[in-house]
Amino acid sequence: MKKVKQDKQKITMGDVLRKRRRGFILYLIGALLPIFQQLIQQAMFSYAFGIIDATTRKESLVKIAVLFAGLVVPSFFHYVSRRMRIGFMRDILLDIRKLGFRRIIDLPVRVFSRQSRDVYLSNLVNDINIIENDFFLSFLNVLFNGGVAIFGFLLLLFVDRVFAVIVLALTIAMGLLGRLFAGRLVKLKAKESEANKDFSLKMSNVFSGLEILKLNQVEDRFQDQSNVFIAALERVKIRFNIFDRFQSGTMDTLGYACTVLSFFYVGVRIAQGQLDLVRGMLIAMITQSCLFSIVRIFPHRNKLLASRSIFDKVVNGDPSEKQELSAGDRSFSFNRSLDVEGLSFSYGNQNVLRHVTFSVNPGEKVLLKGASGSGKTTLLNLLAGVYTDYEGEIRYDGTELRSIHPASHNKQIAEIYQDVFLFEDTLRQNIVLYEDYTEEEVRDAVEKAGLSELIERLPDGLDTMLEENGKNLSGGERQRVSIARAVIRGAKLILADEATSNLDESLGRHIEETLLSLDATVIAISHRYYEGVTERYDTVLELKSGTMMAWHVDDYFTEVV
Repeated sequence: MKKVKQDKQKITMGDVLRKRRRGFILYLIGALLPIFQQLIQQAMFSYAFGIIDATTRKESLVKIAVLFAGLVVPSFFHYVSRRMRIGFMRDILLDIRKLGFRRIIDLPVRVFSRQSRDVYLSNLVNDINIIENDFFLSFLNVLFNGGVAIFGFLLLLFVDRVFAVIVLALTIAMGLLGRLFAGRLVKLKAKESEANKDFSLKMSNVFSGLEILKLNQVEDRFQDQSNVFIAALERVKIRFNIFDRFQSGTMDTLGYACTVLSFFYVGVRIAQGQLDLVRGMLIAMITQSCLFSIVRIFPHRNKLLASRSIFDKVVNGDPSEKQELSAGDRSFSFNRSLDVEGLSFSYGNQNVLRHVTFSVNPGEKVLLKGASGSGKTTLLNLLAGVYTDYEGEIRYDGTELRSIHPASHNKQIAEIYQDVFLFEDTLRQNIVLYEDYTEEEVRDAVEKAGLSELIERLPDGLDTMLEENGKNLSGGERQRVSIARAVIRGAKLILADEATSNLDESLGRHIEETLLSLDATVIAISHRYYEGVTERYDTVLELKSGTMMAWHVDDYFTEVV
């Protein structure tokens, strides 16, 4: 059996930035402009002391004019810088959100169903907000402060080489100290992401049952629970902020201490006549800029590392998800038989299926019966690969399900539920699900699903827009759309879970007839009995107390029913 190519390589933030190379270059230029603004303003501040030495009124006025121009003109750098950066930031955040959404959409059902939908929503909202607030702000500060430190050091080399070496040694020492905070900060930011996810999940559950809470007048109790959720989230954020302030405060204290020493050095040199006032102030200010730039770089560098881990989770998924995706590499095939042997499954300590064994041949129509809670839906989910932590074996043409690549498996299996979700789009798109099919393939699916009469009746046929979740279609028509999806995909196995339970007798009969007429293997759960139709199933599998018994359809309806 063929192996399926494994998933694409890990995407890094660098990959995303390089994809928009031109915008990134403009962003870098925009981030560096404020460096020149600051250096010019510092030079002008030092230049201001030269006015004291002016000997004539004209010389004083010229120096004041130069000082004014040197302080005002660089202010425009800030406006230009922001204009050059803002568009790139917007585009990158959009790219990250698209990549995160693409990852979620591409997840196999068995991986997607591991977590609540609110977890994925938290990835696309809360985590991307963290990236926006932490990554870009920190990235900008690292670029700016790094540039200030480099240019300042070069100026110091030009003005006073010995002192430049001393400043370099101090900055390296503070840099090594700043690295000590990185690990703790990354862990706290990861906890904040998890807290956001938990909060979204819990609040979603509250809002989902809000009508019931109001009808039973128990809002106050759940208000107290919600306050606990909010407090828990804020505690995690406060821990991060306290540690962030602690690392910033520690680094600032060291920066101020080094600045005092630099002023002492400059004061001594001026007193000894080795420096004039303008040159001395320039050295002092550049030294202060270099030291505080390094001081500020490392807290922001640590935030960059933390936001990088959040980016990896949004775009590449968490470790358990990656492990699940790499579990199978075989292609799906169902040309000989589906064999289930010794299948057992539990929800926690509750045993649902016990040593279930049966076989299904291609093209067979199998009716799955059993009391409510006997494990019928669980069995369908196992066959569909939603759960893989079972005991025993599920083999398609001799290949164990867990060794089959999820994408290959999903392409050949279609599931039909009693509740069909429809998109607010055309009927055609709801059938093809945004894939490319020929008009002949679409018409064939429409005819086999029994939708021809509906399409002839609709004003725009297949191009008729459906309302939210298909509100302008009846229950039977919605089920037929679901069947058409299965037909057009060419699914070899169709799993139907109470597809007719919400329909009246006539519509249910038609849907059941449609399922039995399909050129595919069908395993269907149904509590309904349609005389003259239900008897057309080949086999009845009955689940009782977690165990299974196979019946010929005539025997089942004669002896059991």
